[in-house]
Amino acid sequence: MRKAIFKIMAWTLTMAVFLAFFNMGQAYAAAEGKLLQILPEGKDIVAYIECKSRAESAEAQVSQYPCGKTELIMPEEIAVHTVILVDNSLSVSEENRENMKNILRQYVQELPEQEAVSLAVFGEELKFLAEKSKDAGAMLPLIDGLEFQNQDTYLTDFLFQAVEQIEKDTEYTRFIVISDGVDNKSIGITKEELTAKLKETSRPIYAIGHVYKENSAELKNMFALSRLTGGREFLMEDYENVLMIAEEIHDFSHIYSVRAEIPEEAMDGDNRHVLLKLHTEEGDTEVIGEVSMPFTLAEPEPVPADEPEAEPEPEFEPEAQPESEPEPEAQPEPELKPESLPEPVLGFLPAPEEEKPAGIGAEKIAGLAALIIAADVYILYKKRRKTVSAKETRKKKGISPILPANPVSAQSVPAASAPESGGDVTEILDSRYLLVLRDRANPERVFRYPMDSPVVVGRNIDLVQIPVDYNLTVSGRHCEFSMRNNRFFLRDLESVNHTFLDGIMIEEEREIVSGNVVRMGEVEFHVEIMPI
Repeated sequence: MRKAIFKIMAWTLTMAVFLAFFNMGQAYAAAEGKLLQILPEGKDIVAYIECKSRAESAEAQVSQYPCGKTELIMPEEIAVHTVILVDNSLSVSEENRENMKNILRQYVQELPEQEAVSLAVFGEELKFLAEKSKDAGAMLPLIDGLEFQNQDTYLTDFLFQAVEQIEKDTEYTRFIVISDGVDNKSIGITKEELTAKLKETSRPIYAIGHVYKENSAELKNMFALSRLTGGREFLMEDYENVLMIAEEIHDFSHIYSVRAEIPEEAMDGDNRHVLLKLHTEEGDTEVIGEVSMPFTLAEPEPVPADEPEAEPEPEFEPEAQPESEPEPEAQPEPELKPESLPEPVLGFLPAPEEEKPAGIGAEKIAGLAALIIAADVYILYKKRRKTVSAKETRKKKGISPILPANPVSAQSVPAASAPESGGDVTEILDSRYLLVLRDRANPERVFRYPMDSPVVVGRNIDLVQIPVDYNLTVSGRHCEFSMRNNRFFLRDLESVNHTFLDGIMIEEEREIVSGNVVRMGEVEFHVEIMPI
């Protein structure tokens, strides 16, 4: 009997644990999010996030600075601009030409109020037929009149051109590309250049492809653009009814917008990482993006210490003026004797009595000389105070008085983490830098260390400068960061699980810049290099 009871209890406990893990997995999956687009707008960051769970509120953080005012915009309130690029070459079969038109007809007839469409065809040139139109009646004749020509198609060139045209759009902007794949001119834009452009200007691409002869490689290249940008891919041959493609692309119900005010400390003109958090019914979801910050710091432009900035003569403040003797006119002027003449002061020697103009005495001249000297001393004092004050302000805010020779991500360092710089202003010209490693899986875990000498990262806290002791796949001494001539380098220290730079295993020393991703075993870090 006891054995039977124990078996029942063990079975019940096993099922309970299984259900708990199952529910946790369900909640986690429901709260997953995907960043579709992020860009600056004035002093705000505007981001668009796809999230399957119903979002209720949002938070944002730029580097280590939390954003103050953050607004969550619901899917039905988001303005959408869809740019449709249609391949009108003869490489599209007759059957698929009609399928293309049917998809487009269905799409424009179901436009929601929030969406505007630009329609273009491309082959050997890019031609826009409609721009930001909401009028289905005007676009339907354009779709019906599409003609397919015997021409080559250069998707990379014209997609690159179209991305440039909408770079400054602040609404949610996306592309629908209908083609048989990616091809490019031998002297045109390369796939690598297009990829870099899409990373810089984040816009999701919804790729609709079809099979034509041996075009599998071209289709893979086109669908890769969708995966790179957070869009979706559709193959016409997978659908019994191609009109379903239009319905799936029209679904905006899971897209949210977050508008956050950029903290003043982060407005330095450099690229910074942004952490966005949505609070949903199923839990929190986080995404990370990168945005070029506006430059609105109120600090004056720094100048080298040996070339002081020219300044206008400051006005004298009453409390700062040196005390002067009462006006000579108010006192009876005594008769001067030669032995009473003052000693020459900085070349000002009173003239002999017979050469002096009437009414001007030696004391008056001496008083004037003293006043001039006091004014010079005051101007020098004010200049010195302004230089020291500017230096102290720069030191508090982590701003280097000169720009580094190599472009890096210049960020303000919190007082708690900034190393002591000390010394006079001229010592800052030594170009000191701070290495910042941010764990991608846990952005709140951040390591900072000055790069005055090589910085070793690893699991053995006694042998490294940055200890990563929370993951066993990291070796005791895993890799080393170093600096030479204001350039920054990374090398692997014969680690067991190797070091990867942007997904590529490094076998010899490699140069790095801010924005790179370094993986050590299973741990990935965003790299930032800041002047201090």
